[in-house]
Amino acid sequence: MGSYVMTCAIFVCLFALALIALTKPLLVCLRFLFSAAVGSGLLFLGQSLGANVGVNAVTVLVSAMLGVPGVAGMYILSFLL
Repeated sequence: MGSYVMTCAIFVCLFALALIALTKPLLVCLRFLFSAAVGSGLLFLGQSLGANVGVNAVTVLVSAMLGVPGVAGMYILSFLL
């Protein structure tokens, strides 16, 4: 019974260490996905209002990496070009 408790304690500690080690990368991934979703929504909204910026993989990637300023930059470029 004592070795079972020790084994469980080791696995709980390893699980806690893994959660602590993966917190920052998971937050970065979640922030990237959230920014991509917001950017896609803004791109779709702009497209439905008549802007010439399409919703495709490249524009979603730009909006995910640069956020709202990236979406604004794409709209400005679409009006200038």
